[in-house]
Amino acid sequence: MFNDIVKAEVKNIIERIMEGVLHRRLVINPWNLEQEVLCKPFHFALAPEIVWKGAKFERSLVTSMGQIGWEQIAMVISQGYHGYAENGKAVHGQTFTGRLNKIHIILDQLEHKRNPDWDKELTEILAVIDGIMTDIHVTSDLFVHNLKFDKYFYFEIKAPKPNSDQTKVSKEKMLKIKSLYPSDKHQVFFALPFNPYITRQNYGHPHPKRWFDMINDKCVLIGKEFWDLIGGAGAYEELLKIFEEVGREYRPHINREYFGFLD
Repeated sequence: MFNDIVKAEVKNIIERIMEGVLHRRLVINPWNLEQEVLCKPFHFALAPEIVWKGAKFERSLVTSMGQIGWEQIAMVISQGYHGYAENGKAVHGQTFTGRLNKIHIILDQLEHKRNPDWDKELTEILAVIDGIMTDIHVTSDLFVHNLKFDKYFYFEIKAPKPNSDQTKVSKEKMLKIKSLYPSDKHQVFFALPFNPYITRQNYGHPHPKRWFDMINDKCVLIGKEFWDLIGGAGAYEELLKIFEEVGREYRPHINREYFGFLD
């Protein structure tokens, strides 16, 4: 599925993240049992040290993946499959002030009682042609240009359980981009790298549900749907294999150096 260059670049990104986490946990801020007990006396009274030591490593890894990992990995995979991709793409253009006002009205309604429905919201916004043309500046987490079919994709990539504020910002950015580019040639997506609820129908994190219909909105991509769109059919499984390969290299090191387990 992935060519050798994409595989090597993805693996390099994951390895850099792992090296950073290990350096932080072993050198910059190593485990200090006495200090940790002082900070969380009731936690340590209930469960053994290894539980909290593992939790600290897990938080570092999840944070690092969320801050830089997923976006960079997605960019490399998209570039290999579609032809061009860019993180942090500045999107510029002009649209009607009436459309911007409508976006703000819809977001306010969603924050209170309105049920999310991407297609209906977009239809309402694009029907507005009132006001003057005004500049819009939006930054997309991932921009992809399919060179073969001349199609454009804009992705908001968030953690699998995003908070409400993050999701609202993403929704606003996505609606603004579509107000600039109504054509199907330009598509926007709210993407989560994996699904902690296993199936889309069972996705249960409450915060993004205020802003998106996480089950039915076609602009929402969760896990395999996302990776297969940017990398082709089977990309999700191919990516997981690379993670497993890196894991085989680093798990023994983590066990020895961080947890102190003997081989």
